[in-house]
Amino acid sequence: MFVLGILAEIIAAFFILYAFRKNCAFSLDNLSLAAERKEELLGAMEDRIQYAQEDNIKLGLLVDSEIALYEVAKELSQSLEESDVLNAFKEKVSTIFGITDCSFIEKPSLEKKDNGYGMIKVSRGGRGLLYFMARDFDRINKAKMTILLAQLELFLKRSQLYHEIQELSITDGLTGVYVRRYFLERLKEELSRAKVSGSAISYILLDVDKFKNINDTYGHIVGDAVLKGIAGILSASLRSIDMCARFGGEEFCLMLPETTKEQAFAVSQRIRLKVQEARIKAFNENLTCTISIGLASYPDDAGQINALIDKADKALYRAKAQGRNRVCMAGVK
Repeated sequence: MFVLGILAEIIAAFFILYAFRKNCAFSLDNLSLAAERKEELLGAMEDRIQYAQEDNIKLGLLVDSEIALYEVAKELSQSLEESDVLNAFKEKVSTIFGITDCSFIEKPSLEKKDNGYGMIKVSRGGRGLLYFMARDFDRINKAKMTILLAQLELFLKRSQLYHEIQELSITDGLTGVYVRRYFLERLKEELSRAKVSGSAISYILLDVDKFKNINDTYGHIVGDAVLKGIAGILSASLRSIDMCARFGGEEFCLMLPETTKEQAFAVSQRIRLKVQEARIKAFNENLTCTISIGLASYPDDAGQINALIDKADKALYRAKAQGRNRVCMAGVK
């Protein structure tokens, strides 16, 4: 009986120990689970804090980029010429990123790249690529620069579109006379006609004297008004069969069919005097100016367009060299 009693106590103790161990395991499991949950919540909280910090940084960069984008766009919108757009971008980017040595080049320079320069490609649309190179490239925020370059490419496309439209147009937007491209097409036709008919044709190239001084003194708006005034004088001085065009900048060209060199010289002198005597009203200014003229004729001076233009250009150069406000003929010193 004694043995049976001990055995019963051992069995009871075994079951008590089993139950205790089971309960302990359950409590430890719960404690482990709670710790894991707490760690997960802590990790989630840290992730949220990190996300908020990153979001604030992104927002700050976005605001900063928007300001820079506005400043660059404002500068680039001032001109339609590609060279002016590129110069404006270069100057503005230099200010934004604090770089002093940067430029646009058509071919990448490995020598400069080896000497600490960084390089970024810039698309010019149908006109190929440019490369923006700068020293101290690590100062440039790459994300911001990517945004600014995208804006630059838009303005370069705008410039390209403007020039394509200009090429398609036959009249100059400022002066109202014909554009050079259309003028040269007509000159080619008239020269061919003159060869067939055996008649003469004269080509005149003229330049506004010291036009840069007018722009520098009074500004480009007044300079534009002067060009319009001179274009009006030229158009009013010609016959219906003659033609006037803006050759480029402050240069104009005239085509006089069925006109000999001597006759063209007389016309040129009359136009020169009219311009000299005119008072061109440009806003609040009443200006006077003079022109220098070079002329060449078929068949006396040349039989091809390029040669005719070259002879007139050289005659114009002589007129400038001899003191301006005069007419010089090709082949006559």
